[in-house]
Amino acid sequence: MNSSVKLSLPKFPKMMSLLIHSNQFLKMFSVASLAVNLLMGLIVLSALGREPMVVTISEKGLPLARAEEVKSEDQIKFAIGQYIAARYSWTPQSVKEQLGQAKAFIMAKNGKAFENASLGIQKFSAERSVTQRIYPSKIEINLQKSTASVRGDRVTSIQGLKAAGDLKLELTFENGARTKENPWGIYITKEKEE
Repeated sequence: MNSSVKLSLPKFPKMMSLLIHSNQFLKMFSVASLAVNLLMGLIVLSALGREPMVVTISEKGLPLARAEEVKSEDQIKFAIGQYIAARYSWTPQSVKEQLGQAKAFIMAKNGKAFENASLGIQKFSAERSVTQRIYPSKIEINLQKSTASVRGDRVTSIQGLKAAGDLKLELTFENGARTKENPWGIYITKEKEE
């Protein structure tokens, strides 16, 4: 009578308990990932509503101050100053180069007249050894009339003899295409010396 009885547990309940346990783990993981996704979505939405922060730094890595908006009058004044410096300040050696730079501020339709005037200045400067420097003290812009009134001093040296005089100049300008030589797009159409 010695018999042994071997009890075996049914496999189905064990398999069900493992499945339920793994489903509970997956449910908890799904709820946690949903919470993280909602949190990240809220952070992204709040970041979209902000203005971007622009940090400007110089070549040395120092922060630059915010520049004020540039007025069109200031740009025109600067362009006129560049034209005057190229057109009216020269030596016998640099007159051709300076007038070439000034030509970038002349419209193509007025190019021939400017070249003719430039040739006369170049010839006069070379023959008489003339040097001219200008020192503008005041540049006034009238946007309605598209004119610039320039006041300053002119120093002319003819064969070593220097003479100083007033510079009174009225320039008429118009806007045109911006180029590498004339990034302001300001072109002189008429010059009138008083």
